[in-house]
Amino acid sequence: MVFKLVRMTLRQRRAGLVGAFVALAGASMLITAFGILLQSGLGTGVAAQRYAGAEVVVGGEQSFSVTAGGTKTKPLARPAPLDSDAVGEVAAVEGVREAVPDVGFPARVVRDDGGLDPGGGEQPSTGHGWAGAALGPFGLDRGRAPRQAGEVVLDAALAERVRAGPGRRVTLATPREAREYLVTGIASLRGTDRPLRAAAVFFSDAEAAALYGRPGRIDAVGVLAEPGTDPDGLARRLDEKLAGSGARLYRGDDRGRVEFPDVAAARSDLTEMAASLGATVVLIAMIVVAGTLALGVHQRRRELALLRAVAATPRQVYKMMAAEVLLVSLAASAVGCVPGVLVAGLLREALSATGVIPGDFAFSYGPLPMLVAVFASVAAAEAAAVGAARKAAAIRPVEALGEGRIERAGLGRGRAFCGVLLFLLGVAASLLPLFFGTVFAVAGAGMGGFLMVIAVLLLAPPVVSAASRLLAGPVRRRTGPHGHLAVANTRAHARRLAAGTGPLTLAVGFALVQLCVPTTTAAAAREQAGQGVVADFTLRGGPGGPPSGVVRDAASLPGVAAATGVVRAEVHAYRELLGSPEVFDYQAQGVTPGGVERTMDLGVTAGGLARLEGDAVALSGSAAETLGVHVGDEVPVNLPDGTALRPEVVAVYERGLGFGDVTLPQETVLAHSGGGRVQDAVFVTAAEGAEPEEVEARLRGLAERYPGLEVLDGGGLSAAQRSQATASVLTSALPLALVFGYLAISVANTLVLATLGRVREFSLLRLVGAPPAQVVRMMRVEAGMVVGIAVAVGTLVPLLPMATMSLGLTGSPLPRFPVLLYAGIVAVTALTGLAAILLPTRLALRTRPVEGIGLRE
Repeated sequence: MVFKLVRMTLRQRRAGLVGAFVALAGASMLITAFGILLQSGLGTGVAAQRYAGAEVVVGGEQSFSVTAGGTKTKPLARPAPLDSDAVGEVAAVEGVREAVPDVGFPARVVRDDGGLDPGGGEQPSTGHGWAGAALGPFGLDRGRAPRQAGEVVLDAALAERVRAGPGRRVTLATPREAREYLVTGIASLRGTDRPLRAAAVFFSDAEAAALYGRPGRIDAVGVLAEPGTDPDGLARRLDEKLAGSGARLYRGDDRGRVEFPDVAAARSDLTEMAASLGATVVLIAMIVVAGTLALGVHQRRRELALLRAVAATPRQVYKMMAAEVLLVSLAASAVGCVPGVLVAGLLREALSATGVIPGDFAFSYGPLPMLVAVFASVAAAEAAAVGAARKAAAIRPVEALGEGRIERAGLGRGRAFCGVLLFLLGVAASLLPLFFGTVFAVAGAGMGGFLMVIAVLLLAPPVVSAASRLLAGPVRRRTGPHGHLAVANTRAHARRLAAGTGPLTLAVGFALVQLCVPTTTAAAAREQAGQGVVADFTLRGGPGGPPSGVVRDAASLPGVAAATGVVRAEVHAYRELLGSPEVFDYQAQGVTPGGVERTMDLGVTAGGLARLEGDAVALSGSAAETLGVHVGDEVPVNLPDGTALRPEVVAVYERGLGFGDVTLPQETVLAHSGGGRVQDAVFVTAAEGAEPEEVEARLRGLAERYPGLEVLDGGGLSAAQRSQATASVLTSALPLALVFGYLAISVANTLVLATLGRVREFSLLRLVGAPPAQVVRMMRVEAGMVVGIAVAVGTLVPLLPMATMSLGLTGSPLPRFPVLLYAGIVAVTALTGLAAILLPTRLALRTRPVEGIGLRE
């Protein structure tokens, strides 16, 4: 009997189920897109090229573990380097024909005009030892291998690009001073026509090791197997041999993880992005679906009341609605998977354009994200159906028809209790930065803002009713008779209007809360960098940044008082909380010793930077409070390659957003970073009385030894910070745009259904003498009230958490939210709401009044 009713409902109420179908299809689309994002972050991204001929590549660990009460493992942005002793251990394994060490470092051809050749690939050209050519394998097309320092082999595409051949000389910029090299040969990668994503320059093995700059360390070991060796058996023996050494085996597509550091970093960013928003996306989808189903139940209340009156049990009502939702959700979620794949492709292009992922990074489009999307959408729909059907199923048969005629404005006790509780919890969480300066407090305030917005969504009917009463007087005075009708409608049908106002509020509030942190952080970082750089000049550029010798040479120039080299990196620190370690990711800077105070003002509040050498570290105030340390304490830090240190805290400073929360000696950072890593910038302060123009001219003269070096004024870092901050905001906004778009579609869907369901009301107004134009004017006022209430509430509710988050991040309660960005959010929200009400109104008015008055609800 129940399934017969379900079939009849699906046939007779197709239009009423369109709203649920659209909401569920959109949820499936969104979950599919984020699932593909997560799966791609866990995948390979780019297939191996220089390592394509190696059966197995032995690389460093891609994670590290910390123990404090418990043990926690954290991934690294790129695989750690290996000890060179690993070459001998690998070579001794049965089945290994040759164990080939490989290193990589910046190496770019200097053009005739003094600039650096871009390399012609996805990444600039890189240098390697000639032994590593066998891993491609690269074969010589012409000439011979490099045998000594000063000789190189170029890959064929690069040689053609720079018009160099055997016997020609080229100038190469490397982590050391630029020098001329004799081209002894031209090589090309065998077995593929795919262009190299990073052009290769091969040096003699001894010179490559020197330019790599990490004695006793290598990037990887490529394994060339004996003919006929079983690959699985070889991998098993290697794994047993290297157990406990910190080495890891990479086979197949995984070899690209070691070969391409930029791909490894992109994978980490994708995984973090998808994981951080995935749960939020599912929660928002559930809220939107629940609202849409609740509106559908509200429009069917007479039908459901009649079923109760003819002795349908609550269990039967539940079963009927669950079956309806199951059929609709299965169809909708399956349909939504297809556009989800397309949306993921568009997101890939956008992330590539903003530099989050390389242009050749391939997304993984397997079936798993689609299956998860279908399951999550169906589960969310069924959970929402239970809540939507609860009130209808609880009606007593003797009250059924009366309940069907009258719309109650109040909320159920459970919904009201949950709404008030969430709002109070949100307020409490939002106040945390007033008492604590830790990252937990800022994160708690952000979560508090989200809870407050959801609470307002649950409490939407009384909120709309209260706002309507406040607006009633001004609206009536300014809009005439049609305004009186609009006010009466909003006050009498607060629950119906709340179905549209709630999602609009959620859209505005969610966007403000989620974008507050990146916009505020970006603005504060720019300001702190601008205020904290007291140097007169900033040196940037070079093969991968200014080589290490630039600091020494700049400091020795006449008229220069101090020069400080800076390298940026990500480090990790932890503390024990509730019996287990909590690991924090921090942006760090490594600085050269001596004269730091003369080039940078970090806003030191305790200790001093004079002792920043050896096993020492300086922390921002936020990091120090989060980690629970003070000057003189030791803090556990894991460097970019996962190496654990316990340096002493020698200073605490204010400007962590502009310069990084952790400051270490540069030697420490470079020794535990990827091979060939050089500085990001060099700050130079002119001596008192020196002519700035003369100092600048001398600094520009360094470009002869270090091609590509640029001399900028003291605001050079600020310019870089502005670019980086803009990219950070765009990176945060891209995935949020998907969620905001889904909310906009859901809002439009809900409002369209609510408006089209008022054909009887419009027909009655016309039969009592109201012309269509007056109905339209009434709806304009009503739409303006709905949008105005949503924008006002969506803006006011997040103000408290936004202010406290800003206080925790910058020390100021004024959040830095761009006016144009806010205006764009409001404009999209307003246009969506107005169009979703006014366009269906005109469509509904096409029905003749005498026909419309007889339509079912």
